[in-house]
Amino acid sequence: METLELAAAIPPALASDCSLVLTSTGIRHELRTAPGLVEVWVAAADAGRARAELSAYLRENLDHVRPLPDLPRHPHALAGIVAYVLVLIGVTGAALFRLGNRSWVDRGVLDIGVFERGEWWRVFTALTLHADLGHLLANLAFGVLFAWPASQFLGVGVAWLAIVLGAGGAYALDMLLHPPSHTVLGASTAVFVALGITSAFSWRRRASRRATPFQRAAPLVAGLALLAFTGAGGERTDLMAHVLGFGVGVGTGIGLAHSRLPAMGDARPQWIAGAAALGVLAVSWATAFA
Repeated sequence: METLELAAAIPPALASDCSLVLTSTGIRHELRTAPGLVEVWVAAADAGRARAELSAYLRENLDHVRPLPDLPRHPHALAGIVAYVLVLIGVTGAALFRLGNRSWVDRGVLDIGVFERGEWWRVFTALTLHADLGHLLANLAFGVLFAWPASQFLGVGVAWLAIVLGAGGAYALDMLLHPPSHTVLGASTAVFVALGITSAFSWRRRASRRATPFQRAAPLVAGLALLAFTGAGGERTDLMAHVLGFGVGVGTGIGLAHSRLPAMGDARPQWIAGAAALGVLAVSWATAFA
């Protein structure tokens, strides 16, 4: 009976590759499962050569299977989600019941004339208006889905300030690229800014770590897939605004990934940034009715 000797204990993720390495060099072996590892057993006469082959392979590949460091998980993401829901529902109710005997849609909808008339506020007020209940519910659902991780990665205040300003910028670009009859409203552009920020921030933070190319690119690929799946349907969908929102979000996420953000436990700058995000919307609506 042939005497076997333990040649190496390897991570389970590399077991099949290590087996191929030994097979290609003509070394007969057995793989035996151990807690958290896989043991490679070979004939005693082949043990030295097997260890050399496996050591060389593991030196080149072990770093790629180490878990990636966790992304930041700032607290209070729920506060931003609650504020988002309340703002959209509040403005929808005000527009529906013509609060103050005024037409909120007429004063807040975005159209091509925004630049000629100097009505800058419309790029922000339009984000809070919706055409019908289905439009509102869709943006509430996807806004929560995409903004939640952005709030955790960046902090609730920084995330929402970036989303509001980015969405306003994307809407302004949208107006430059559409015909004169084009009008737009809805929070979907902000939703895709949040998706772009989340995807790009994750991508760039992973790019600074040891990871396979697929691991690094996965967040951005997932973001593009979600954009295609959720942003291209419906007769009234403004695809250009969605794409621009995602693009602005990606640029913002890359910039923030390489910026010095407030520390995890430093709540004050987050609340200041969050108040600024709400302030942009409040000032925009106040100016609209001034």
